[in-house]
Amino acid sequence: MSAIACCVAMAAHSATTRAEPEAAWDEAEVTPSVSHFELSAGAQVFNRAWSLYTGTTVAPFASIQEDGLRLRIVGGYGAYRYAGPRAVGVTSQTVSFQGTVTFTDALIGYQKQLGPLTVKAFAGLTAAQYRVEPDDPETTVRGPGVGAKAALETWWNIGERAWSSVDISWGSLHGSYAARGRLGWRFLPALSAGLDVGGSSNRESDIVSVGGFLRYEWERRSVTI
Repeated sequence: MSAIACCVAMAAHSATTRAEPEAAWDEAEVTPSVSHFELSAGAQVFNRAWSLYTGTTVAPFASIQEDGLRLRIVGGYGAYRYAGPRAVGVTSQTVSFQGTVTFTDALIGYQKQLGPLTVKAFAGLTAAQYRVEPDDPETTVRGPGVGAKAALETWWNIGERAWSSVDISWGSLHGSYAARGRLGWRFLPALSAGLDVGGSSNRESDIVSVGGFLRYEWERRSVTI
């Protein structure tokens, strides 16, 4: 009995579906999916240092493309080397050091769209773990630490293909700051390349770089090298 009822119900639904006018299907609205996430990853290579990083930005109350609150988590790993005179016994010798750093940021901010210009401002906490081999008793950039961080990011669509971006940040941990400017050209809708100028510093070192970059982006995700 249940099998017959099931078949009758299916037949009735099928008949009702066929009886609907075609115009009803033509007028159906398709609601586009709204993304609340933006993923990014990248690599930086300098003369005596390199780093890898990845991050996630979340728009909890609106689309990631709309104005509103932003939450961001970033994590990464890097390595560097340096040398300096150190006391060895009763003499002084130049000693080479190898360092590594693991870092993470937890930030809250806001995004504002001003025509072709996108502005993002963030503030929050940064944490890092520095390790140096051999041990360098004269450096203060060592061990674990936590501090405050602030960042400002801008993106300007100059035209259909050209764009530029400027990012600056400051952190209280080891008195660090960084700045980077890019001028890019979209050779393909998802692929850009261009000029990259940047620098970073803490209380013991400074790095300045001038070079190029490649950026690939798809569905609110991007990879930059």
